Amino acid sequence: MLDKSTYRELKKKVLIEESYEEMLEIDSSFLRFSPHPYESLGAPYEGRSPFFLRKTVLEKLHKAQKKLDAITNGYRLKIFDAYRPLSVQKFMIDYDIKRMASEIFGSDFESLDTKQQNQVKDTVTHFWSPISKNVALNPPPHSTGAALDLTIVDANGVELNMGTKIDELKEESSADYYKNSHKIYEKNRQLLVNVMSAAGFIQLPTEWWHFSYGDQIWAVDFASKHKTEINAQYGMV
Repeated sequence: MLDKSTYRELKKKVLIEESYEEMLEIDSSFLRFSPHPYESLGAPYEGRSPFFLRKTVLEKLHKAQKKLDAITNGYRLKIFDAYRPLSVQKFMIDYDIKRMASEIFGSDFESLDTKQQNQVKDTVTHFWSPISKNVALNPPPHSTGAALDLTIVDANGVELNMGTKIDELKEESSADYYKNSHKIYEKNRQLLVNVMSAAGFIQLPTEWWHFSYGDQIWAVDFASKHKTEINAQYGMV
């Protein structure tokens, strides 16, 4: 697995050959986090639903659930977040900058010195994709309709213990943090990776919960594994 900085640098070089594939709502066969976590904070979706994906991506999500059905008894994928307009991406980056300034330094962001502000920004953008100046050529993954955040629940609807919650901005959230640890966290994370990768998704290295298909991050991963170049299929929606 490539590291996050490598993904980001290579992502800028990936061309987007837009498929213009339609966006479809994630249907009721999947569980959803409700109320939606970002909508609850006031994120400006402006009437657009966070539970939409490109048609092929949604089809692959169904394949992942079928794979999970085949190896578990009653476990289901639970969707945290999918489509994210740029307005929401910016809102959440600003929100977490304020939140992390308080958590790390016990202060509001504007009161911090430059070094402290940079530390907060680095912590946040390690997880949140910053909005590029050339955003049409380098869009955040969720803004393409090709990425989603999710987890697994057991037959009783209880989320599997993954070691951290979704969106925890900490080192332990890295996909391979518990690798070879033989902890239950690693077993659960590996189950999620197995069912998603079997359907064609790739996992973002810094976030155990983030998977995508057909976007620039996916293209970087595909090119690395197959020693070839490939364009992304999905650009900004």
